[in-house]
Amino acid sequence: MNVFSRSWQITKLSFSVINKDRELLIFALLSFVFSGIFSLEMIVPSVLPDIIDGGKSVQELEVYQYALIFLTYFGLAFIATFFNVCVTYTAKVRFEGGNATFGDSFRFAMSRIGLIAQWSILSASVGLLLKILERAVASFGKVGEIVGRIVIGLMGAAWSIATIFVVPILVYEGLGPIDSLKKSMKAVKETWGENIVKSIGLGLMTFFAYVVVIAAGIGLTILLANQFDFTGLIVGVAIGGSLLLFTGLLFKVASTVFTTALFVYANEKIVATDFSPDVIEGAFKSKKK
Repeated sequence: MNVFSRSWQITKLSFSVINKDRELLIFALLSFVFSGIFSLEMIVPSVLPDIIDGGKSVQELEVYQYALIFLTYFGLAFIATFFNVCVTYTAKVRFEGGNATFGDSFRFAMSRIGLIAQWSILSASVGLLLKILERAVASFGKVGEIVGRIVIGLMGAAWSIATIFVVPILVYEGLGPIDSLKKSMKAVKETWGENIVKSIGLGLMTFFAYVVVIAAGIGLTILLANQFDFTGLIVGVAIGGSLLLFTGLLFKVASTVFTTALFVYANEKIVATDFSPDVIEGAFKSKKK
């Protein structure tokens, strides 16, 4: 199975799960909305020091700003993790032959609220550390800064890969953040290894979907603008933006569903319902000795 065929199969199978549990999109939308609201609320305190810095020293301002950065990272991580837990639990129940309602999944996430908060603290701490390092390399000169930013980028990518199974582990096993991280890293090392990038699959279809949606949105906006002037322009931009948002939410949920199916296979060696053995087993290519 070539890369495009595999990506298409993964997308279709993930979408089939979403079609059976459409509330998954509501969780993604709520995550987007609450993250947006939270981000807007954090903008005011983030610019406050520039307005009322008064007698504060540079060191005091830096501490204040780092505290705001940490709180921002924590809040966004908490919101994203909470609703990802909702999505993962819904998928889990579906894979086990059940049908979780919106309320069932929300209540389950609430039952894991402590673990979600603990994981969000760890995630925010790593994010803050990377931000501090990013600021530190700015004093290394141009070459040093470029090299430093590349290293920090690789560290961020490694963190993203190492934590890919954390939410399914929170849902399935209820482990704490450190144990979840360790188990996630172990699963990644033992199954995907050096082929992880090739094994994702959904990324290719996501790219094509964005290209199509953006092209269609631009075409529609031009058409409406020619027909209805400024009003048409506004309507076209609104429709295009809505389609882009829906596409992003759809593939975000599909990615979470697929990751959950991969975890089921990695943890239990069982192919999740609605997924084919070829697609799931093909994602697991052992590391070369």
